Amino acid sequence: MLEKMQYKFIIFFLFILYIYSGALKEYINEPENIFIKEMQQEITINENDIDVFAEKKLDDIDVSEKRIKIWKIIINYNETNHDNIRNKIISSGYKTKHNNEKMYYSLGPFSDLSHAKEESNKLNNLYGLKNKIIDLSF
Repeated sequence: MLEKMQYKFIIFFLFILYIYSGALKEYINEPENIFIKEMQQEITINENDIDVFAEKKLDDIDVSEKRIKIWKIIINYNETNHDNIRNKIISSGYKTKHNNEKMYYSLGPFSDLSHAKEESNKLNNLYGLKNKIIDLSF
């Protein structure tokens, strides 16, 4: 009985060693890089630059417009196929937003166009849902 426990302990120890062997190997080879990755860097901010209530001339302000672009998948429906499309979307596991006025379901937002295309193709090929991809900027 005691010998079985010793074997179980040795097997358990070897199993744990196998799981963490990659992390241990990386720690042994490059210990200084691990701490650099995990440490947060201190951020210094010049308080004069962030004073939002200070009056400035418009000539002194640099405006650089940065827009975020996202993509959504739109699935249009009509009165006859509304229940069919809703059931396919729900059964496939997607969470959508529904627009009653314009009669469509939307999936997303997707931050990457390739991901939106992949999901669009999946909806079309696997579930037979015709759709289109739109882009939004804000």
